Amino acid sequence: MKLRKLMIILAISILMIVGIFNSPRFLLYSTDHKKADAVIILVGPDFKARKKEANDLINKGMADFLIIPAYNKTYGISNEGKEQYLLPALDSSGSGKNNDLSFPKFYEDTHIEIIKAQKIMSRYGLKSAIFVSSPYHMRRIKLIAGKVFKSSNHNFYFVPTRYEKAPVKIGELSSADWKKVRREYGKIIWFFIYYAWSEYIGFD
Repeated sequence: MKLRKLMIILAISILMIVGIFNSPRFLLYSTDHKKADAVIILVGPDFKARKKEANDLINKGMADFLIIPAYNKTYGISNEGKEQYLLPALDSSGSGKNNDLSFPKFYEDTHIEIIKAQKIMSRYGLKSAIFVSSPYHMRRIKLIAGKVFKSSNHNFYFVPTRYEKAPVKIGELSSADWKKVRREYGKIIWFFIYYAWSEYIGFD
């Protein structure tokens, strides 16, 4: 029995070590991308790096709309990405009034942004989008988008900004990088907890 317990402890320890070593890499989700209806930027403290990546995509003619859901801003793109014009924001009824939507306090910020993006895309009849954010955020964005956009008739691409460092090798991660990784896993866990609870009680 003692040997069996030692083997179980050893197996669990190995799994934990492997999990820790691979935890940064798992977060770095990305896909190839094609021209889409919109580029969607998720905000954060490193917004300049994200916006720079989004502008690169716009300048290459990769989308006809630029959506920044956190700021309730949607831009139409014309002249091959050279001109952007602001479109009306949405209120809770889905109209063009410049009012914010309301959400439960326990909703995670990125979840709210993606719900807003879904409403904007629905209003303008958009069926495809390129999500842009920080590298470590992309796995969470992909998971949340999969829950919010339940319809299968959407095409999504996930492009992390190239202008923000996101090391994957254990020896290259700084304490600040580890803090970002831990925070991401905490947010992923929290999202699934309250999402499952909301589904259970039938909260809409």
